[in-house]
Amino acid sequence: MGSGRDKRKKAKERKDGPVVGVGLVKTEKKTAKNEAKKERRAEKRLEGDEDDIDALLARMALEEKAKKGAPEVTADVEPPGPRVSASFQPYITPRGSFLFLFGGEYADVATDKVHVYKDLYRFDVDKRKWSKIDSPNGPPPRSAHQAVIVKNTMLVFGGEFTSPNQERFHHYKDLWRLDLTTWEWDCLPAKGGPSARSGHRMVLQPLKNRVLLFGGFYDTGREVKYYNDLWELNLESMKWTSLGPAAAGATGQWPSPRSGCGMAVAGDTLWVFGGYSKAKDDDDPDLEHGKTMEDIWACNTTTYTWERVKKVGMAPGARASFALAVHAHPKAGPRAFVFGGVSDNEAKGGEDLSSEFHNDLYTFNFERRRWFAAELRPPPGSKKGAGDEAAAAAVGTAAGADGAASASAPPSAPASKAAPPGVSQEQADKLAAMTADKGSALYRAAVKIQASYRGYKVRKAYIAYRVGGVVSELLYSPATFGLDLSTLNMPKPKARIGALTAVVANTLWLLGGTVEVGSKEITLDDMWCLDAVKLDGWQLVRENTVGEELLKRAAEESDSEWEEAGSGDDGEDDSDDSEEEREKAKKGKAGSSKK
Repeated sequence: MGSGRDKRKKAKERKDGPVVGVGLVKTEKKTAKNEAKKERRAEKRLEGDEDDIDALLARMALEEKAKKGAPEVTADVEPPGPRVSASFQPYITPRGSFLFLFGGEYADVATDKVHVYKDLYRFDVDKRKWSKIDSPNGPPPRSAHQAVIVKNTMLVFGGEFTSPNQERFHHYKDLWRLDLTTWEWDCLPAKGGPSARSGHRMVLQPLKNRVLLFGGFYDTGREVKYYNDLWELNLESMKWTSLGPAAAGATGQWPSPRSGCGMAVAGDTLWVFGGYSKAKDDDDPDLEHGKTMEDIWACNTTTYTWERVKKVGMAPGARASFALAVHAHPKAGPRAFVFGGVSDNEAKGGEDLSSEFHNDLYTFNFERRRWFAAELRPPPGSKKGAGDEAAAAAVGTAAGADGAASASAPPSAPASKAAPPGVSQEQADKLAAMTADKGSALYRAAVKIQASYRGYKVRKAYIAYRVGGVVSELLYSPATFGLDLSTLNMPKPKARIGALTAVVANTLWLLGGTVEVGSKEITLDDMWCLDAVKLDGWQLVRENTVGEELLKRAAEESDSEWEEAGSGDDGEDDSDDSEEEREKAKKGKAGSSKK
C-alpha cells in the first residue's frame, strides 16, 4: 500500500505539478520540532548539582562559545590568586623575559570547595608586573596539565577538571596551541595520541624538534590507572608517536607507572625522578596501597633504552608532586633544581596514610649524575659567626654550586673545649674530635640531618637515624662545636606540593603550591626568587595571603606534639577530627600526590 500510494502521489504531481509550499512547510515544521528537542536535551544536560561534571562542562562550553571580540591584554593587574598544579613557562624574547601561567586550581579554606581555572597570566620578570590575557574560545578549565613554549607558541596537553566537592573528575586528552603574538587559541587534532590523563610530565627536546610526554594517571572514580608510556609529539607534523614501552626497539628496563614525578631533558638524555602510584597488595590482590618513589631513570632518546641510575651524593628521599626546573649553570653545566614535594607513607590496604611535606632544595648535575643539597650562603656583607666556614662545609654549601666552587674543610677541633650543660668534658672532647673527622659515621649522620631537617623535625630525624647520646648536642647546639648553622634560619618558602617553578636567566622563580593541615587544603599565593648561581638566599616577592592562622597553629601543634613525644607520650591521637574528616584528609593527600 505505501509504495503504491507513493507512486500515485508522484504521478499526480507530474500531471498537476507539486503543491506549492506544502513540502517546505512540512520540512520547516519537522526542523523546528527537532530543534526544540535539541534545546530540551541541551537544557537537561545543563541541569544538575555542583558535582555533575557533564553539566558543568556543558555550561562552560556554552559560555565560551558566546564570547565575541578580539583577545584583550590588561596590564598591571593584581597577581594571580592562590594556585596549584598550573603550568608556569618561561618565554625569552628580544623585548624582555616573561613567565606564562595557565590554569590550575584553588581549594577554598572557608568552604572546602575546589575552583579550577582557565585564566592566562603573563609575568614581566624585569618589571615584576603581571598582565592578564583574555582570549575567547580557549581551553576549558584544568589543572595538573602540562605546557611547553616552542618559539612563539605555547602547547597545552591534558589535565583534569575537578568538581567543587572533589567527588568527580574529568580527564582531558586534547592538545591546544596558543599563538603568543596574536593570543589566539586553536585545538589541534589529538587522534592517535596519548589517552586522557593528568599528573603526567611533558618537556621540550630542542635538538630533535619534538616534545616528549611520560606517565600520568586516569581516575574513573572507581579505580585509578597509572601510566608509564612515553610519547613523542613531532613539532613539524604535529603528530603523536608512541615510543614505548610497547614500541619496537623498546626493550630491557623501563620505569614503573607513576604520576607526579620530575622530568627533564639534557642533550640526548631524558631523566625521570620519583613520583607516586598505587600498587597491589602482595598478600591481598584486592587491596592497593600508595607508593612514593625515589628512583632515578635515564633514557637514551635515540635508542629508547632506559637505565636505572644509582643515587650518588646527597639525594632527596622518596617524594612526589615536587617542583623541578632546569638551569644551565655557567661553570658546572646543566642541572635540575628540585624543591619541596610530599612523601606519603601508606600502610598496606590504605588504612593509614601519613604525609610529610618538604621545603628543601636540591640540585642534580646531569653530567656528573650526582645530587647536591643546595644550601644557601649568607649574602655578602652579612654578619658571620664563629665557625661559619665549618658550617659551610658541613651542610654542603660548596655542593650547592655542584662542585663549581669549594669551601675550606672544617678546622681541627681543639684538644679541649668547654662542655655544654649536661655533657661531660670527656664527651665534649670526643664529640669535637669526631666532628673534625669528615670520614666518621657521626659526622656524616650529623651533616645529613642538618642539611635535610629543620626545627622540630631534627628530633624526629635523630630518632629515625638512631643516633642518640651526645650527638643530640651537635643537633641542638651545633655552634658549641664550631658548626654555626645560622644560614638555616634564612627566610625560605614553606613546605608545599605542586609549587610552580621556572628558571629565567640565572634566577629561579617559585609561586604558589599547597600544604595540608588536617582535612584542610591551603593553597598558597606567595612568590619567591633565588639567584641560582650565588644561592645567597631566597627573596620574598609577594607574601602569602591565605590560611596563615591555620599554618601558624599547625606549626605550634607540631612543636607541642614533639615535646610531648620526648616526654614519653604514648603517641595516641586525641584529635577531635571526625572519621569523615580524617577520611577526607587521607583522600586529599593521596590525590595531591598524583599531580
